Amino acid sequence: MMFLVGGTAHGQCPPYTATQLGEDMASMSAALRAASPEEFQKSGAALEEGLPCIQEPMAPVVLANVYRYMGLHAYFKADEAQARSWFRSALELDSTYDWDVAELPIDDPLRPIFEEERSRAGTEKVAVSETAALNVADGKRVSVDGRMLSKPALTLDRPHLVQLIDNSTNTVESVWLIEGNALPPQLIVDGGAASVSAGPGNQTVFERIERQRPPLKTPALVVGGTFMAAGIGLYAASFSTKAKFDKATTLEDAKGHRSTTNTLVVAASAAFVGGASLTYVGFMLDGGPGLAWTGRF
Repeated sequence: MMFLVGGTAHGQCPPYTATQLGEDMASMSAALRAASPEEFQKSGAALEEGLPCIQEPMAPVVLANVYRYMGLHAYFKADEAQARSWFRSALELDSTYDWDVAELPIDDPLRPIFEEERSRAGTEKVAVSETAALNVADGKRVSVDGRMLSKPALTLDRPHLVQLIDNSTNTVESVWLIEGNALPPQLIVDGGAASVSAGPGNQTVFERIERQRPPLKTPALVVGGTFMAAGIGLYAASFSTKAKFDKATTLEDAKGHRSTTNTLVVAASAAFVGGASLTYVGFMLDGGPGLAWTGRF
């Protein structure tokens, strides 16, 4: 079974909400327990049509059940190969699931098929290519089977639901139902570390990815260090005013030296904490990859 179904949640796909999915799943569950495959297939057809257009971010626990029912839907259509692939997807998300006897009788011929796929449902992911990297804009994430995708690698020989989600609104922008690791090309970019091209004459130009130093890194470290030093200096100065407070002979002098000492201690603490925070930020800042042209021969 090979397929790549794609669409956006706001146009190319007919609307399919989590409420509709829940209603279809409830109808399928009731039909399954009533041993009515015909009724099961009616809602199964709606689920099959709507799944590639689901508008809400999906959770793995929900999709595990969806995939199982999609497998049953394929099985009742006499497509055992497709049923098996859906079962593998379901078992990848929930490897311990076992059918209730109210859903499938102990002697149901589907049970051995499901168990065979349990033993074959490995979770080893295969990369799209050696140099492929995800191409996702800032503020968005890619979810596959309800799990955030960090690199373009997926298990083979089974379907996957891919969703592009806006983080700020948690809304689904695009949906794809894919086979194996056939991720949509718009989500993939060639992330090769280096490439070589021939320049004019005998020149060769090497394009190399280097790490760029963030522009705020050095100022954060310098300013942070300055504030920490100032904090230490202010705290040291408070020792002198504290000594004057201890030697004061009048109430007015004692109050004045106490106020100065307290002010210096508070200022020292604020300066040191602020400096330490800036220094930490400076150390944590990291540069992304940038392109540099080097090595002309």
